[in-house]
Amino acid sequence: MQNIIYNTFIALLPSKKKTSPSGWISFNGACCTHNGESQDKRGRAGIAGGDGVLSYHCFNCGYKAHWKPGYHLTYKVRKLFQWFGADDKQIKGLQIEALRLKEYAEEIGEVEVVEEITFEEKDFPDGSQTLMHWIHNPGDHEEQISAVAEYAITRGLESKLDTLRWSPSRAGNLNQRLIIPFYYKNKCVGHTGRSINNNIQPKYMNYMQPGYVFNVDEQQKDRKIVLVMEGPIDALKIGGVGINSNMINDTQADLLDSLGKDVIVVPDQDNAGSKVIDTAIEYGWSVAFPDWDADVKDVSDAIDTYGKLYTLWSIINTAQTSKIKIELMRKKLGN
Repeated sequence: MQNIIYNTFIALLPSKKKTSPSGWISFNGACCTHNGESQDKRGRAGIAGGDGVLSYHCFNCGYKAHWKPGYHLTYKVRKLFQWFGADDKQIKGLQIEALRLKEYAEEIGEVEVVEEITFEEKDFPDGSQTLMHWIHNPGDHEEQISAVAEYAITRGLESKLDTLRWSPSRAGNLNQRLIIPFYYKNKCVGHTGRSINNNIQPKYMNYMQPGYVFNVDEQQKDRKIVLVMEGPIDALKIGGVGINSNMINDTQADLLDSLGKDVIVVPDQDNAGSKVIDTAIEYGWSVAFPDWDADVKDVSDAIDTYGKLYTLWSIINTAQTSKIKIELMRKKLGN
């Protein structure tokens, strides 16, 4: 069964191409120069033809990208279309078409995922329990429990005491850190430990699998927007997701795209935030430039200063989608 997405890619292919008896269509790959290899002049890229499934493989630079009806248009597939000459408007239309096909496949019960993103299940840190458990059962750790619980509450996380954790382990100063578990599909896949005082460095001790996005389980289907920020505490306080870095990798981008929502990146208001702006531009996402006071550095600070509703409003109403406008706003902020 052919479809607009498959047919559009076929139309973008160079005129010089070959089709084997098995249906493999080979041509010069447009991906190679973007992936550190010399230009392909030997027709070493190709797609497996038939059934509207787009399965691309370049044997010159090793680039692979897959799409089939019922799945979203991944970042790697979008880049592939771009390299072969599709413009931004055309790619956006294909994204909408992919979502339409996905919704139709869900309705008739025929959803198959090409490459499901998975993470290995991990144990909680040694000896850790939820803060609520420790508050009721402090044992010999009452002073430490009080300090960690007080830190969580001062950071506006009082409603999360039954999920945040603490461990008496001294390894990595874990006993002086607030433990934030990482969940994916309701299973623990890692954690981060946030030091409760500035004398303990590094500030965050991350045990995170590559490509993980914090709090993605909490992004309900009826939401139209997903807010992306750097830190997990920011994400918890506003109900968004955290990338635990100032850069977004391909797997994280695919995971966010799979939610099928409008993505708004909220960078920290410092020089490091510039990196996540670069990535947002590359992925075609919106970037928010809220007009916060100079001493308000991130979403957590904004919520403490202005409240959650105003912070949310200030993000949504300053989100820019145009690359030119994003660049102009970034210059105003000195990023």
